[in-house]
Amino acid sequence: MTTLPSTEAILLEVLQSLGGTSFQTNKKNKFATGEASLEKHFEIGREVVTAIFDALELDDAARVSAGRNFQTFANAYKALELGTWTFDADQRQVLWMLLGYFYIPGLARHIAWWTTDCRMDRNMPGGRFWYLPEPRERGGETSLYLPVAQVVDWLLDLLGIPLEKFADQRWDATNGRHEGLRRTLYGWRKDTTPEWSTLKKYFSDKAKLEFKGAFSVAEQATPKEKFAAALAFVSSKQLTAERLRDEIPMTALGRLEAVLQGQASAEEQEHFVNLLADRYAPPLPHTIRQYLRIARAAQNGYVRLLEVLCPGVERTCADQKQNKLLQAFNLYKFVYNLTVDAWRHHGGNGADVEATWFEEHLPPQLACGPLPSIQPSAEEGGIFLLSQILNRHFAEEPAGAPLEDLWPTDEQGNLDILVRNVRRMEAITEVSTAAGELTAGLKAGAPWPKLQAETRFGVVTEIASSKNLSERILRASIVRFHELAQTPEEKMHAIVVELHRHLNNERQLRTKETKDRVQELLQQAADSPGYETWSAIILQYKAKHLLAQNDFDGALKFFQAARAACKERSFGRMRGEIARDCFALELADRRLIQGNHEPYFRDMLRGDIFPPGTMPTIEGAARSISGYFWDTLYKPYPDIEIRRPRSEKETRELGEPFLKFLIQGDRDGFVQWIQVNKKRLASPFPDVEGNSFLMFIIKNLSKVAADLQSMRPDLLKAWNEYLGLLIQYGPADQLNWPDFKAQTPLMLMAEEGNTELVRLLLAKGADPDKQDYRGLGALHAVIKSRVSTCVDALLDHHCRTDLLTVDNRSPLHTATWSGNAHAVKRLVDHAPELAWHRDAYEMTPLELAETLIGEPKAFEVLADECSRSGATCATTRELEQIAVILENALHKRTPNLE
Repeated sequence: MTTLPSTEAILLEVLQSLGGTSFQTNKKNKFATGEASLEKHFEIGREVVTAIFDALELDDAARVSAGRNFQTFANAYKALELGTWTFDADQRQVLWMLLGYFYIPGLARHIAWWTTDCRMDRNMPGGRFWYLPEPRERGGETSLYLPVAQVVDWLLDLLGIPLEKFADQRWDATNGRHEGLRRTLYGWRKDTTPEWSTLKKYFSDKAKLEFKGAFSVAEQATPKEKFAAALAFVSSKQLTAERLRDEIPMTALGRLEAVLQGQASAEEQEHFVNLLADRYAPPLPHTIRQYLRIARAAQNGYVRLLEVLCPGVERTCADQKQNKLLQAFNLYKFVYNLTVDAWRHHGGNGADVEATWFEEHLPPQLACGPLPSIQPSAEEGGIFLLSQILNRHFAEEPAGAPLEDLWPTDEQGNLDILVRNVRRMEAITEVSTAAGELTAGLKAGAPWPKLQAETRFGVVTEIASSKNLSERILRASIVRFHELAQTPEEKMHAIVVELHRHLNNERQLRTKETKDRVQELLQQAADSPGYETWSAIILQYKAKHLLAQNDFDGALKFFQAARAACKERSFGRMRGEIARDCFALELADRRLIQGNHEPYFRDMLRGDIFPPGTMPTIEGAARSISGYFWDTLYKPYPDIEIRRPRSEKETRELGEPFLKFLIQGDRDGFVQWIQVNKKRLASPFPDVEGNSFLMFIIKNLSKVAADLQSMRPDLLKAWNEYLGLLIQYGPADQLNWPDFKAQTPLMLMAEEGNTELVRLLLAKGADPDKQDYRGLGALHAVIKSRVSTCVDALLDHHCRTDLLTVDNRSPLHTATWSGNAHAVKRLVDHAPELAWHRDAYEMTPLELAETLIGEPKAFEVLADECSRSGATCATTRELEQIAVILENALHKRTPNLE
């Protein structure tokens, strides 16, 4: 079966069509499927997008605009992915429906908006879509005029010479270096596509081309002279009104005839001259390359799609019934032209007026068909409606079924499409409306007779899946649901809905019979012919069934099998939900291991599992997911003993004696207790953070500080003292044992600015040169504390000063933005070369200080980040003082460039 292509896969397809940078197959596959690490994924993503922009030779402004448009597409497509199931649809059906209902309408709309803002294809024919295969009649036969051939003919037309003569001229001008140009142009005019190296070779920026077929007018000429020159040019090229309609955007019948016969107004004549000068202006080599590249992309994509969607059909076939891609192109042209017309009629009256005009002029078969994702009135719910349309189609159409028509091939076809789309929308609306009415009736009382009176499977599906009905009504609706299910697919749907009620509801709603009923339903599902279609969700419920019986290992195997099944079909957001459950079970009584667990985190990001607008770290997500496991996912059956996290026992058995000795002031007893429990103290807790007992005590001080202060103020000071005893007499392993963020006790004490304990940790063997997951070391941490004695304790211990963070910042950068002038002075004395080190943003510490001083927006961003993380931010005055120190340091010494 198949899944919806990922956004990453679409980007790779675009790049392949452009003939841009190629990547290794394994690298491409991992990027497209989201199996590369996050760091690598973002790196490849930047490479792919940059390669696409480079291939199109876009300037900076066009790159920003294209980036915004693509982000809009990606956001909408993600919403569509999360709401769509592919069931048993094959690749052809999925691609075709996505083309007709999402890709093509959205692309047409956005390119039209882009064109009205700043036309990209100046010089090209404005009366036809030169970058799409166009039907053309020659010798009594109609075939397709492919995009690359159209661009080659456009170029030759402007050159004003035949292909052979142009090739000979380039041979002479390059001393034979363009020997293959004639053969290349012949191939392009037939059906081959250009390669980037070929374009660079034949149309480099140094190429000097003479355009004898171009048209330009002298600025000083009068309007009458300009119009006369335009008519003379039209005559010399034998351009009739009919031919001109394909070249310039004056396509209304009679309009060009009036111009050519001298019967148009002066304004219309001036507009004609401008359009002609724009269309037939001499292009730069850059422009030629760009248009050939766009044509190449369209043609290559067309050929590859044709092979998948219409196997065996010739690429020049102009029959819409055989070559269904022509229907998609007609849909594109219609949406594009309607968007441009809406802008021309109401572009100055605001987006709402323009959008209303656009929607009012949609023909009925499209308004209720393939355009819900771009209809302005459906902006909020358009993607949801489109998901419903696709889900219904994929569920009902068997694999291998003929592709439905998107565009009419004749009058009967127009009627057929209208009837089909109306019935489809009526079916969706009818179910929703009837379910709403039945829900209201069920709440009013006597639910069973009302459910018995309802015979529509889809309506009862809505009721049984509801979250807003009483348990009594839901039980009755599920019974009716099973009664109405006839086909294997319907029976599986009924099983799934009941399993959801048993396994996802609150634990207190389970009865003694729940376990046996779930087992019975799972067996029915396994025996059903429709099992494969629902495999991911059934495997997930099998895992929850085992988990409810305390079989953690068995549950994990089935969760992983369910996750693997999501690669065979699209199950909406279920891939993310299953990954969340895998992740949660992996973290039950275990520490986060980034390399092992990141794949789950990536799937959760793809499945939009986290709250909107948030982008958590894997560490933050792991802590949250660990809580989700014990609070939500783990729900034992009534007769099963409830397990508790093993770390609870560990922290209680170690934490209670610590507090007892602390409150009693029994230092000797505590030291003796440490000696007895050294082995346990050297092992991390079996929890997501992987804390040692030492780290646990350090991290919990802030949580208990207020209670200790209110209970006995002396206990707060004693806590620090007992922590010192734990460091002094505890196992050496605890000193450098990292938690799940790779933080060590030294880093935490350094950030607290606890000079006494920092010195003790260093003296006992704590490593000052370890780095956490962000690359921060103890020196970075102690600088943020702004405690001078603590900074001195580390620097005097001879810690490394050249450790860099993930954004390539040295401790001197940290000292700069945190306003720690003491640390700045010590660092420039101890390691003066740091003053020249540049971070990931290409800034030295001095340039960082000057940026924060001179750009209030940058300073606000820093202050906000510090506020959220609890760090202290430099003041403007402190930054000015630090800038002086850094300037003096730079003047005293030049950098070592060896």
